[in-house]
Amino acid sequence: MRPLLLAAVLLSPLACDGGGGGPREAGERPGLATEMTDLALALDHDFGVLPHGAARTHEFEIDLSQLGEPYIPLRVHLECSCGRADLRYRDEAGRERFPDGSAFGRNLPATGERAFLHIELDTRKKEAVDIPKTASRGYILLQQVQDPNGMGRIRWPFVIRFAIDAPVELRPFAALDFGAVPQSMRGQLTTTLRGDEGHRDLKFLDARSTDGDLQVTLEAKDELTVLRAVVTPNQLGSHRAAIAVRTSDPDYQVGIAATWKVIPDLEAAPMSKISFTTDLNARQDAAALMRQFVLVTDHNADRTPEFTVAEIVAADGSDASRHFRAELSPVPTAGRQQRLAVQYLGGLKEAFRGRIVLGKPGETSAVEAPRIPIDLVVFHKKKP
Repeated sequence: MRPLLLAAVLLSPLACDGGGGGPREAGERPGLATEMTDLALALDHDFGVLPHGAARTHEFEIDLSQLGEPYIPLRVHLECSCGRADLRYRDEAGRERFPDGSAFGRNLPATGERAFLHIELDTRKKEAVDIPKTASRGYILLQQVQDPNGMGRIRWPFVIRFAIDAPVELRPFAALDFGAVPQSMRGQLTTTLRGDEGHRDLKFLDARSTDGDLQVTLEAKDELTVLRAVVTPNQLGSHRAAIAVRTSDPDYQVGIAATWKVIPDLEAAPMSKISFTTDLNARQDAAALMRQFVLVTDHNADRTPEFTVAEIVAADGSDASRHFRAELSPVPTAGRQQRLAVQYLGGLKEAFRGRIVLGKPGETSAVEAPRIPIDLVVFHKKKP
């Protein structure tokens, strides 16, 4: 087999998405990037400087006969998040078909078909900021027809180059990350928009969000336009939305990505459970408080970070407070975090399952008061 060239040595570190050669495919030959010496097989295209919001396409014609032996293209990988690439076969009538990712002969070009690497670059997927000329790497993964297990897979590399010129200036944020937002609170961020030096007359007309939990408004202020974004938490977990700001240029709108994570007001770490083994016939010494604990946090900044022990109960709801000592103390390095530690005081006849329920100082209503239950499990261990 004639050696192929992987032109990785020619490619600068990936500026589009942080570099790296990407994960190695199962069965791919190691060290192939340094084995290839035929520079004619390297694919390189420069899109030039694209205005933000524009999309461009480019096609490389792929001559599989250069590989010497029959190779089947399996898939295409492109590292840039704003790009999409695929391999397609096109006949003389313009009809297209796509390899299905399997190493069967049907995925070779048929008579009269030509192979093309099709690349789409969409700058709307990038933040609305100027990006200097950058290079993004990719490769076509191929496998020999007679290779039964894929151990001889190879990469055919390519690189695309581009720069982005955004007509707007966003400060201080081109994307909004609200971080963790407690359920009872709201996340709020602002950023400003204005046209860059070449587009000072650009006006920002209205803004909308793809998520109903994220409300956005625009407010004119001197030469700037202020974008105010407010998250009203709903479902727990991570969320992502897109903000579209319509401008006086009918062909351009500003896209702003927004992310946030909704967390419960009350949290326990590393989990809402304390479990330990001890001799149920003996009281633990005070040192147990140093090893039997969890950290609890109230993320609601409108109330005190302090907790109180509301009750210690067994699984059947009966009072178990006489068997345990529960202590709460602040964590000096975390302003809203408390340390809940437990010591066994004795009196149990068998393994215990129950919970410690924490509340807030001054909150007495069982219906309205915030509560966080911490599972408590104690196993019996006889002394040797």
